[in-house]
Amino acid sequence: MNGVSREGIDAIREFYTQAYSAMPTFRIIEPKTTGFTPEFTASEMRCEGEAVIDLPHAGLKAGETLRLVGVSLFWWRWEGEGAQWDGSLSDEAVRGWKIVHERSYYNFPNKGSQ
Repeated sequence: MNGVSREGIDAIREFYTQAYSAMPTFRIIEPKTTGFTPEFTASEMRCEGEAVIDLPHAGLKAGETLRLVGVSLFWWRWEGEGAQWDGSLSDEAVRGWKIVHERSYYNFPNKGSQ
């Protein structure tokens, strides 16, 4: 996010703990998968979240709603059992896919409102 990379489970856990502490109510609205292969997924969505503290970097005050329109791109690699995925959607098979690259692009249609 914003040119900063986070690696490792502890760094990622800290990032999301801070984000959800500042904005514990966050909704993904109208998600649409617009591109899909087993190795690539493109999704479009609208998001809304209510800030519980001031977030000057986002132009929000406590109590205001953040609204975003975004696209997320995910590149996947099969790391499960066997040389390749057999097409199964079982829990075990789905866990065999790992995200190897991700990009998210968001636009702030408004900087916040009550």
